[in-house]
Amino acid sequence: MTCCKKCGKELSGDEIGLTKKLVGKGEKEFLCIDCLASLFGCEVSLLEKKIEYYRSYGCRLFSNKE
Repeated sequence: MTCCKKCGKELSGDEIGLTKKLVGKGEKEFLCIDCLASLFGCEVSLLEKKIEYYRSYGCRLFSNKE
């Protein structure tokens, strides 16, 4: 089980992938989508759209399953 380094919430594979995509591939600690939105000053819905975009583009960081 991997947890958000800021709030402790259990993370999905997509949240781990999004942290790697937006913060850096070498990251060893990850953020949940809420904490990522706070970090970047954007709405969670924008990050959800980014996940779908990267998934449709075939990015391997994002699975088709949750």
